[in-house]
Amino acid sequence: MHALWVFLALGAGLFQSARNGLARSLSDAVSPALNSWSRFAFNLPFSTALVAALLATYGVLQVSPLYFVLCLGTGVTQLLGNVALITAFRHTSFAQAIVLHKLEIVFTAIIGALIFSELPTPVGWIGVVLSGAGVVVMQLARVPEKRQVFHRDLGSLLAVLAGILIVFASFLLKEASHVLVELNSRVGESRFEVAGHTLFHVTWMEVVLLTLWLRLRRPGELSRVPTHFRRMLLIGFFGFLGSLGWFWAYSLTLVAYVKSVGQVEAIAAVFLSLFIWKEREVLPQLPGMALVVLGIMLVLLG
Repeated sequence: MHALWVFLALGAGLFQSARNGLARSLSDAVSPALNSWSRFAFNLPFSTALVAALLATYGVLQVSPLYFVLCLGTGVTQLLGNVALITAFRHTSFAQAIVLHKLEIVFTAIIGALIFSELPTPVGWIGVVLSGAGVVVMQLARVPEKRQVFHRDLGSLLAVLAGILIVFASFLLKEASHVLVELNSRVGESRFEVAGHTLFHVTWMEVVLLTLWLRLRRPGELSRVPTHFRRMLLIGFFGFLGSLGWFWAYSLTLVAYVKSVGQVEAIAAVFLSLFIWKEREVLPQLPGMALVVLGIMLVLLG
């Protein structure tokens, strides 16, 4: 059971990389808002089926108002984080926004220690920092003019804000899982049942919020869904698998550890870029990849 979270984080990172690759292939065809909507809306049928199976197998779980408040908080902060990152792209370079957003790994460790009493071991701290530094180095390697990457502007602030919001979403999610565990003593150590129920509730809340926003702000957008149904379904499927992995892993260990190991996603993204989009800037990213791998190894030792 102690090693389960490692496999969950690795799987979640790889599934997220697949989801991001599909979302990238859709980015020229639909708006960022509809792209994000497809991630949650087409996740919902799978998370609903999972909850139905859990209810049929184990019965109903006890819930509380606090649990639903935490689920809603998770959904809202996650959506706001995505909006902040998309908005950051309009006010600064893509490279700067991604690099600053990827500092989320370090933010997770700091916020976890200061607010949520999650304290990595000394070796774990080094691993978290190296993993975060590796992702930053990988992103910097993709920028021809390094001198133009960092400058203070609205976009940089929004990118940092996006990372912080996603961090709080992760911790609110974990708190929701803890509430469900405390209310249901029969839940086993694996926490799979808790992860499935929490994923379902967070997802339907996100779908409702994002659908209302699209109806109000972009009323014609949803009419484009049938045209891109197959790719959106795949985005939702891989999003479901990735989210289930994240949700389950967060309930088993420190959030900072999960996010660090999950940075295998960054390495997978490089290989996707190499073999699918034929991008050749892989060699400059090797030092960053090495730092990510070293960081993951130290987190596991920690």
